[in-house]
Amino acid sequence: MLSLLACSIVALAAIGGSAGAAGPGVGVLSVEGGKGAIMLELRGSVLGRLSLGTLRVTDNTPRDRYAALVSGRKLTQERVGPRTVVYKGQGLRFRMVGGGYRIMVRGTGISLSAVGRGVVSLDGERRVAGEDAGVYSLEDGVDCGVEPLLCVALPDEPERFVLDGPPIEEGAGSRK
Repeated sequence: MLSLLACSIVALAAIGGSAGAAGPGVGVLSVEGGKGAIMLELRGSVLGRLSLGTLRVTDNTPRDRYAALVSGRKLTQERVGPRTVVYKGQGLRFRMVGGGYRIMVRGTGISLSAVGRGVVSLDGERRVAGEDAGVYSLEDGVDCGVEPLLCVALPDEPERFVLDGPPIEEGAGSRK
């Protein structure tokens, strides 16, 4: 268990370190305390936790050397297609480093970090008005688990965002 924690910390540091060093064309996402649904379709890396719920993973690049890694308590998995697996359980931890994936996370206690190119859809679920559904950030260098005040509340209605790098400013390598 301690080695899994150490590996997760090292992988998270690698993802966080690569976000700033990856250059143009790469975006980041941080989610903490999420409740609802988060869909990612990206080529890159994702690390996350889910307290209770389901995780649907489709490997869009099945012939590459990368594979999804999922663990947890009371974990069940069901293959629902040649490239898709649905995981259900408690205390799920997941890692997709490299490759292309479509990932749907539904449940409570969603915490994740993603680096790559693609799209993300965020949909917070509040049972009563004012209930906390978690926070997110698309800003490079902002970790919602460390600095939640720099993050934004998950939207009540689904919102879609493109994960890519910051716009290149004129004079900083752009061509007009």
